[in-house]
Order: sequence, then structure tokens, then C-alpha cells
Amino acid sequence: MDPYTFYTLLTLASVGKAGMILLVAPQYPGRITRGMYAWALGGLMMGMNFALFVLTARSLVPEPVALGGAVTLGIGGTLLVFVAVQELRERVYSKFALLGVFVFAAVANAYTLHAGHDGLRISVNSVLAAAVFFMIAHALLRPDPPSGRSIYRVTGFLALAISMVLAIRAVSPLILDSPIVHPMDENWVQQLTYSAILVGNVLGSLCFGLIVAEELNAELHQLASFDSLTRIYNRRVFENLATDELLRARTKRVPVSLLMIDIDHFKQVNDRHGHAAGDAALVRVAETMEESLRHRDLLCRYGGEEFGVLLPATARAQALRIAERLRLATMHAGFLYGGEAIPLTVSIGVACIEGPPYDLSLLKHDADRALYVAKQAGRNRVAVV
Repeated sequence: MDPYTFYTLLTLASVGKAGMILLVAPQYPGRITRGMYAWALGGLMMGMNFALFVLTARSLVPEPVALGGAVTLGIGGTLLVFVAVQELRERVYSKFALLGVFVFAAVANAYTLHAGHDGLRISVNSVLAAAVFFMIAHALLRPDPPSGRSIYRVTGFLALAISMVLAIRAVSPLILDSPIVHPMDENWVQQLTYSAILVGNVLGSLCFGLIVAEELNAELHQLASFDSLTRIYNRRVFENLATDELLRARTKRVPVSLLMIDIDHFKQVNDRHGHAAGDAALVRVAETMEESLRHRDLLCRYGGEEFGVLLPATARAQALRIAERLRLATMHAGFLYGGEAIPLTVSIGVACIEGPPYDLSLLKHDADRALYVAKQAGRNRVAVV
């Protein structure tokens, strides 16, 4: 494929995919929309980059302007792809550092064009592009959530492969008899670069679409499974998981305990300090309990100021110790709102099933009775039935 046809196809592909992404992006949740916008704007910048090469080949734009502007736009577009990945993975990144790379690319292109250092310009731009693609690969391959999703690894290795090709292009003056001085030059390094960019453009767009689908599924799962305020299980999911746990307990003939927990005098917190303070108190209590529970324990917000904790393979005596630990942890957690310390305590009802029937409704009924006893006895205490 000749360079002119290659850049024309890339222009159409880049602008087309960017336009489609911009059309559908507003339908998605916040962080996904931000990632899609960044990807689309990156695609538009890359499309403009390729378009300038086409225009200069037709002598429609002065070559120095086209070459300097095109490569700078290409670097900018690649940086926006990195931004898209970071947004989708909910990671912090430095806008000023990325802007610095973009400005450096613009200045380097202007200087090398003015000085006539064409080979140096090709090498510097290739190094910058290779570095950004390596950053993209690293962001996708980092072993943190959502690790285990193969589409991230596939896309990460694709970005890494493009980075390696661009690194070869950067050192081309050392391996070619005739160094590259113009994007339209034809040799095996350029052909390798063309192929990598074309494959990356097509497969990268496909992979990005799959990543967006994965992230949307994760977002929907989060909304369906977790309480939006405290980020712990909601009642529906908790009861499903608890039912499964009781089935396992029946099979293994092991005890299961349930704690029903109520924040004491929660209405007074809302009345005296406002509902925002009440929300903050709920979050603080949920965080405190999460920190105090074992990994296998299930915590949920049942509704209002009431929480539930299922303790798998836990007998009555151990459940009482865990409940007391939660009570003390909440009492000593410390809660500041608007510069004022607001005391928080909880009452806890404990129930345990040590043999058949392993029934969740019966277990909850007993835990609710115990919670009532704890509140009637003066609150900030643990009771068991």
C-alpha cells in the first residue's frame, strides 16, 4: 500500500470512529463518558494528523506546517488515549505532565523543522510516541482491579507491540542505509510502522468498545449489588448470598450467626445536624464495621440506619465476641462533622443457627428480637436470644 492511500484510509477510519463514539458517549455513566470523550477527541486529533500528511502530499498545505502540526497532533491524540484508559480505570493522572509532553513535542518539531534536522525529528517523535504507547500498555497491564479481565491484557499487549515498533523506527538511522526523513518515505521500517498503526487503529477501536462494555457491566453490577451511599451490599444481594451460605452450612453441618445492628439515636443526628451529617454517619459506621470484620463475613445495609452481618461458620460465643468488637469499634471510631464531634454508638442483636432448620427468615427474626432487647436495655449494648 502506498503512503498516500494508507494515510487517507487512516484519516477516514479515525474520524469515523471518533464521530460514532461522540454520538453514543452521552448515554453512558460519568467516568465511562469521560473516557469515551477522551478516546474520541484523541481519534479526531489522529485523524487530523493523518489528513495533514495527505494534504501535504497533494501540495495543498505547506510541508513544514503540515509535518510539524501533524506529528504534534498525533502525539496529542495518543496522550488522549492514555487519558481515556486512566478515566475508565478510575486512576489519577497529572494533566500538567501530559500537557508538558504535548508542548515539548510541539517545540521539538518546530525546532527540528527550522534547523532542518529531519532525521532527528523522526527519531524524537518516534521516541515520544513509543513512550506514550508504553504508558498506555502499563496502565492496561497493571495488576490491580479490574485484573482478570482478558480484554485489558489483550489491549495492553497491543499497545506494547506498537510501542516496540515505534522504538525500532526511532533507531532507524542506525539500521537503515538511507535514514527516514519524511513520513512518505518507503522502506521496511516504514512499512512495519504503517502495518502496526493500521492494525492498532482497527483492533484498538474494537478493544476499546469491549472495554467500555466491560466497564458498563461492572457499573451496572455495582448499582445492582451495593448500597449507593455506603458501598456495602444492599439487602437483596445480601439475602441471596446469605441464603447460599446457609445452604453450605447445612451441607457441612456448621453454625451460622447473624448480627442485626442499629445506630443509636440516629434520628437525633439528622434533626440536629442535618441529613448530610446523617449520611456521613452511615458511611463512617459502615467503614468501621468493614475494618473490624473478617474477610469472609457479609455486611449489608438493610435500610435506614440498620445493618446486617452474616458470620459464616461462627458459633454463638464467637458471634458475641465479634458483636462486642463492632460495638466498641463504633463507639471509639470518632466522628467529626462540621468541626463538631458527634458520638456514635450501636445496638446489636445476635442470633445463631447451630443445626437444622437453616432458615434465613427464622435467623433474622431471632436477631431482630435480640436487637429489640438490646435497645430496650438502654442501647449501646449487645444482646442474644
